[in-house]
Amino acid sequence: MPFASAISCARAVQVAENLPSAPRVLAELQALLRDANNGLDEITELLRRDAGLTARIIRISNGIVYNKGEPVASLEEALGRVGFEEVYRLTGLASVTGLVNFQLRYYGVAAQRLRENSVFVAVLMEELAQFVAADARVSYTAGLLRSAGKIALDLAAQRDLRFVRPPALSPAGLLAWEQEFFGPTNPEVGAALLRAWRMPLEVYIPIRDHYLQSLAVDPIPMAKQLYLAAGAADEAGWGLAGEAGYWVVHRDKVLQELKLEPEIFGRIVARARGKFEKTISILA
Repeated sequence: MPFASAISCARAVQVAENLPSAPRVLAELQALLRDANNGLDEITELLRRDAGLTARIIRISNGIVYNKGEPVASLEEALGRVGFEEVYRLTGLASVTGLVNFQLRYYGVAAQRLRENSVFVAVLMEELAQFVAADARVSYTAGLLRSAGKIALDLAAQRDLRFVRPPALSPAGLLAWEQEFFGPTNPEVGAALLRAWRMPLEVYIPIRDHYLQSLAVDPIPMAKQLYLAAGAADEAGWGLAGEAGYWVVHRDKVLQELKLEPEIFGRIVARARGKFEKTISILA
C-alpha cells in the first residue's frame, strides 16, 4: 500500500507544468520538421519563444561537437552552423540540459547522472532506429524523455512530502518502491506528462511500457527498443538506481523479437557510446 500522503499522477503532472517549456517546444519542432515546406526561418521563430532554450542552443553550438570556427552569438548563426538536419538533435540536447538541472532527492540521482543516462539512451535509440525500422527522431525523443516521470514525481515529493522519509529501495526494484512511496510509477506519470506536453503517442507509449512489466498486451516495438537502450546504458555504467534488474529479464527475448543478433547489438552500442562520450562533454 502506498503512503497515506501519496502523490497522484495528476498532482505530479500539475507540479511538472512549472518545468521549462523546452519539451513542449520540442514537440512543436517535431511537427514543424515533418513539413518539407518549413525552413530555418520557421524553426528560428519557434525556438525564439523560449529565451532559456535559445541561450542553451547557442552555448551547445559553441561546444566541441558543433564548433567549426569562430564562436556564434545568435540563434540564427547557431542554426546555420549545425544545418537543418542537426537542428532537432541540438534542440533536444538543449532541452534536456534545461529539464534536468537539479538533483532528484528522493531517487538519489544527481542531475549530471540523469543527463548522462538520458543522452546515452537517446543516442543509442537513434542508432538502433535504422536496424529496427523505427523513426530516428521519435526514437531519440523517447530516449531523451524516458525519465520525465521521475522528474515530475520527485518535484511533487519535494513540495508535498518533504517531511516524509521514503522507504529503502525495494529489493523488487524501482517500480515497487515507487508504488509503495508515491502510488503511481514513473512510466505512468511520464506518459501522462508527455501527453500534457502534446508529445505524440509514438513517444509516450514506449515510455509508458518500456520496463515491460505488468502489461496486458504485447508492447509496441519501440518500447522494446527503449528497453534495450536503457539496459545498455546501465551496463555501460550510466544506469539509474533500482533499474538494473529489469534489463536482464527480457533482454534475450527482445533481441530475438527485434531480429538483432547480440554481436550486431554490441557494435551498435559501441558506436553509440563513442557519440555519447563526445556529446556529453558539452553538457557538463
